[in-house]
Amino acid sequence: MPETIIVIVEQREGKLNRVSWETLTAGQALATETGWTLEAAVAGTGIAELANEVAGKKLAKVYAIESPKLDPYTPDAYAAGLKQFIASKQPRLVLMPHTYQVRDFVPKLATAMERTAISDCIGYKKEGDKLLFTRQMFQGKLAADVTFTCDAPWFVTFQNGAFRGDKVESAPAAAVFKHFGFTVEAVVEAAKRVTTA
Repeated sequence: MPETIIVIVEQREGKLNRVSWETLTAGQALATETGWTLEAAVAGTGIAELANEVAGKKLAKVYAIESPKLDPYTPDAYAAGLKQFIASKQPRLVLMPHTYQVRDFVPKLATAMERTAISDCIGYKKEGDKLLFTRQMFQGKLAADVTFTCDAPWFVTFQNGAFRGDKVESAPAAAVFKHFGFTVEAVVEAAKRVTTA
């Protein structure tokens, strides 16, 4: 079975974050170079229209991770929902835009799955079978190529401007669209009550 790349597309209040298109461009480039299957996921409530918009791009599947527990946003609910989704799909690579929201929940998500994340990347390289992700160090004075030594899934966030959103490729036919529902533990419910109180 081929390996899979999943791009977590960010939306806020029913609008796609433009950096998500840049991350999809990165996903398309990686899929072309590795031969892996590219899929995407949108999380939230009432997101079918947004997921259909993403389905018009060149990828195999789009998932709507939909639950009333995701509105309003809390890092606990997003981490819980995405953990269940990623565990069920078992992708090799999970790409996300490096936004305030992603920076808020990705440490919880990676820790919950006993993995690490390479964040704020500006590019990548493929050397043989190894993927290297480039990130700036020491306030941009140095660039380092970093790779994973842990088991998949691997979590990577790409910096705003690392790829061009207007270069994302469209598809002649829409990708397969699927819904994904999940359950949220009591601890997440408690966290939501505190957040909205």
